[in-house]
Amino acid sequence: MKASTGRIFVIAVVPLLIVTGFWNWTSDQVRSESVNTVPHQKSSSEAQISPVAVSSFRRVSPAIVAWEERRSQAADLATVVSSLSSDECVLVEHQGIELVSVTKGPHLSEMGRRFATAVTSLQLLGPNFAFPTALEGNEPVDGVVTGDLFVVGGGDPAVASDSLSFFFDDSLWGYTSLDVLANALVASGVTRITGDVIGDGSIFEEEQLAPGEVPTWSGLIVDDGRIFSSAQNRGINSSQTAAKTMLDLLRASGITVDGTSTTGVASVDLVPLAVVNSASLRTMVQALLRNNLTDATWAATFGNFESRIAVQFGGEGFPQQGRREMVLAQNAALGTEMRSTDAGIELACSDLDALFGVLETEYPELLGDIQVSGVDATGVLISAGNDSLVAGRTVLGVTFAAMGNEPSIETAIGAVFDVIDRFAVERDPLAFSPEVAIDAL
Repeated sequence: MKASTGRIFVIAVVPLLIVTGFWNWTSDQVRSESVNTVPHQKSSSEAQISPVAVSSFRRVSPAIVAWEERRSQAADLATVVSSLSSDECVLVEHQGIELVSVTKGPHLSEMGRRFATAVTSLQLLGPNFAFPTALEGNEPVDGVVTGDLFVVGGGDPAVASDSLSFFFDDSLWGYTSLDVLANALVASGVTRITGDVIGDGSIFEEEQLAPGEVPTWSGLIVDDGRIFSSAQNRGINSSQTAAKTMLDLLRASGITVDGTSTTGVASVDLVPLAVVNSASLRTMVQALLRNNLTDATWAATFGNFESRIAVQFGGEGFPQQGRREMVLAQNAALGTEMRSTDAGIELACSDLDALFGVLETEYPELLGDIQVSGVDATGVLISAGNDSLVAGRTVLGVTFAAMGNEPSIETAIGAVFDVIDRFAVERDPLAFSPEVAIDAL
């Protein structure tokens, strides 16, 4: 009887000891496991150990760890961009996930307007588009053009006479030679014009200038509107100035011109006697992007792009009309929220990012190698003081767009990169899985 009682006691106690021992071992494992809020890469040996279902609910929840990491990262990101002013914005995305989006509101940016104009011109006019400048008149008979000879502008902002080409030694893509037209007329056998040389810039609405004022757009502009070899000596009417320059070129080439120079509009029944085209739009935009969009040599560049877009849509050829068409087209196509004003274009960093996406997808060859806060990227960096902008993508897939004071936005982007670096190491996928429900154990 005593032996039986002993055996019963042992049978009852042994399972209890096994359960107690297993419970204590599980608790020791939980206490010995460190909780790290910074993502880390599991070693290969750790990754092969399957979690024990019974103890899952006793560990620190992977979902809670992941939540804490996201909360900590969000707090750090908010801190590093908190110093941005009301006219600055920063947008950063990592692998398609928005990490930072700080925009106090759309603001007017001249560099933003120029960037939008360059990108939209490629889309609406086409990368191979070229601005034509033509000589038109009646068909020559025995070398004589009866009537007037028209210099018809197509909006090329880079037409110049060879004699004044030294003004444009710093031209971004070279100039369109007006002398080519005069030489072509001579080569065709023309020896005389019985009428006037008339400048026709009617493709765009005429801009009224004060004496010496730099044109901001023009349907026909030669030598940047200069009359003689003086940077300050500009004509009030750029078409008149172009006609006078062409008159001098024709006479210097041995062609007799009975009349003088003036302005007017060519009739549709005239024939083209000579045509010269600008560089392609792709070449122009690439040169502009690589030179900070600051095209001091050709003052009318961006106004001419916008005016040509207006003409493309059948509207009046002047910049404000072109900007309206640009904004409508891009907002519809890209989902941007830009707004056209008489002073320019209001846009936010999300709009800048969308425009950069167009270049990256459709015209990647136009982008350059840039560096932002010591980080290499591919994109566009426009250094223009308080009106700077930057947009790009790093080799790790981080995209960014920012506008404002250059040191300020570069500091903010660099701080964001630092936060990303601290949280960028891939965590065990289980750590981001939903917590195991107790009912499932």
